[in-house]
Amino acid sequence: MFRQKGARPTRWVAVALLATCGVLAVPQTSFAAAAGPAHAAAKSKTHAHDTAAKPQKAAKAHRADKPQTAAKAHRADKPQTAAQIHRVDKPHPVTKAGKDGGQQKPDKDVKKHLDVQPVTGDSKGRADVADKAATGLSAGKAAAKPDARAFACAESAGVTVSAVWGDATVDDHQTTTLVATVSKGITCSTVSGMDFTITLPGGGPLWRAQGSEVSTCSTTSIVTSPGSTALVVNGISMPDVQEDCTITFPVVAEASGSYSLTSAQYSNLTGLTTGQTTQTLTVTTAPARVGANILPYQIVVMDSSSLTVGLDRTDMNATAVSSGLGFRLNLPSGLTVGTGGSTGNTCGGTVTAAAGATFFTLAGGSLTGAAANCSFTVPITSSVAGTYELDDTVIADPVGVAARMSGGCAESRRRHRTEGECGPSLRVRLKPQTIDFTAPADWSVSKGSVGLVASATSGLPVAFSSSTPSVCTVSGSTATLVTPGSCTVLADQAGDTTWAMATQVPQTFTVGPPIPAPSSVTATGGVSSISVSWVAPGDVTGVTGYTAFANPGPAKCMTTSAAATSCVMGGTAGVTYTVTVVTNNPLGDSSAAGPSNQATPTAPTIPATPPDTDLTLTTDQGIIKTAEPGQDIVVIGTGFMPYSTATIVVYSQPIELGTAVTDGQGNFSKPVRVPPDLVVGAHSLVAAGIGPNGLPHSLKMAITVAAAGGGGGLAVTGAPIAAMLQLGLATVFGGGGLLFASRRRRA
Repeated sequence: MFRQKGARPTRWVAVALLATCGVLAVPQTSFAAAAGPAHAAAKSKTHAHDTAAKPQKAAKAHRADKPQTAAKAHRADKPQTAAQIHRVDKPHPVTKAGKDGGQQKPDKDVKKHLDVQPVTGDSKGRADVADKAATGLSAGKAAAKPDARAFACAESAGVTVSAVWGDATVDDHQTTTLVATVSKGITCSTVSGMDFTITLPGGGPLWRAQGSEVSTCSTTSIVTSPGSTALVVNGISMPDVQEDCTITFPVVAEASGSYSLTSAQYSNLTGLTTGQTTQTLTVTTAPARVGANILPYQIVVMDSSSLTVGLDRTDMNATAVSSGLGFRLNLPSGLTVGTGGSTGNTCGGTVTAAAGATFFTLAGGSLTGAAANCSFTVPITSSVAGTYELDDTVIADPVGVAARMSGGCAESRRRHRTEGECGPSLRVRLKPQTIDFTAPADWSVSKGSVGLVASATSGLPVAFSSSTPSVCTVSGSTATLVTPGSCTVLADQAGDTTWAMATQVPQTFTVGPPIPAPSSVTATGGVSSISVSWVAPGDVTGVTGYTAFANPGPAKCMTTSAAATSCVMGGTAGVTYTVTVVTNNPLGDSSAAGPSNQATPTAPTIPATPPDTDLTLTTDQGIIKTAEPGQDIVVIGTGFMPYSTATIVVYSQPIELGTAVTDGQGNFSKPVRVPPDLVVGAHSLVAAGIGPNGLPHSLKMAITVAAAGGGGGLAVTGAPIAAMLQLGLATVFGGGGLLFASRRRRA
């Protein structure tokens, strides 16, 4: 006979068809029997109590949501007698009649259900088995057609467990699911106390993933945890109305390969069997992840940092190979590839990183081995300050790789990094700069204004401002002194796209009271000079001298003591001047005294004979010895009073060639022309004026004027030319060199 593992042996009661009452004997088991229609004419003592039952329509009696009384009466734990089995609580009306007084043959639907199959429960006898009900046939009336519900519990497929993968193919470390289904196939029995264990295939690389199970089964416990390879389920129970239930487990594989789930993965089966068919999960190598690490992560403009790009493969299959890997990394706007090229390539293939480019590439890289990784480094720089982030969008044209910038850095380096060491961002700061601003000296308000001097290490100009405008004001690089007090000047440099703003530097100095001025300024014109005198102020404390200024300038003269109240300065002959005088003090000069009366210098007097001096006049060609009539010569003189007039004269007979005004050092450079009619011979070129002390000052240079065309002899005032020639010839023929010196007789 039929027996299921763990089922209670089936006891059969002989089946007899009684022609007179139409009673069917059915198997006696531990399941509840469905009641069949009673024979209308049966009056036996055994069935006497059934005749009192009220008739009920077949459709109502067999509603699926209301199990019949007979099914309740024949519980599996209380075996029934043959008489009890045939008890009819609610007779069904006859739906098919036979001949009067004749014997009704069983309906073919009834005959169909007489092929009773044995039903087994679990090993503990908790599975209910449904009987097939038999119906009696009375003479002259047809037996009722059995209800479909009445025979459902007579069918049994057993309780089974099987599982399928949620996906056919996944990448390594990609979570999928394993869905286990428990099915009992019938809905008129309650089962409980079922257990099973699934050991995931692969021997370790496949395990229970993070996340919770999703179960439609009622269980005592599900014993599993992330990282476990065993899925243990205990105490499954299912009510009579539930055909099946599922438990969904999250699973993940760390290594590529093929994982087949078969019945061999099941153990500890209690109350059920496995109906597992082979289910295969294919795990492929996930794309290598591209991460980045920037060190240092802070630089100043135009400095360089190192961008290390890493490829990291999570596949733990040591024999798996990833080849032909490549990508293009587009740097954020503002960053460029620095100089020096890429270094430290352990990825193989080719890295292309041109200095100044906004991107670099890897082509033909490869990874082999469990959790393999590689890297290479590219220098990067920026001329624009800011923070530059590398996110997944910087990776373009990926081949066998996937961007993983959001992780902060390549997985292979994450285990070894410390806070602040690793992050795909670069902060570019402006270059720092400082200001060098020396405090101005203390001044008297009489100083009027003070120049301000400061510099920045960036080379950019420094801006000044006053924080004490009541004492001093600032315009540009000049501080104007307004009143005595403390003057504070601020120096700032705002920076630019390369240099950061400099720290402000303040400097404070003291503005003292006014310096008293002299009085009664008098000016007197002299030869190429002006003599000035004045009266000292009443308070000469701190006075170091005085300075007199000519107007028009720029001539001036100075004294070096408070007691010295006069000085001489140069002047241009024929120009009318006035003079002002200030008191000199370390804290500043006083206001100007004056102006004086008008004074006009005179030109130097030309003497009839050359002055007697050892001071040498020169030219732009140096000291010359000869010249020709009409020749232009640039005469240079030194040692005169600054801004005075000097007269240039050629002797034997004095001829004025021009005048020159000396510069602030008492020097001049004056072009003159040798007179075309100047007699051939020896002459003196003289510059006459006054020296810095106001006394006469002269320079002299001896020249010989040759005849135009290269001839000519020596010029002697008053002597015949023929006689001079004869004397020269006699000297030559005498075999000696004659040095003829001619001195002009002084008047």
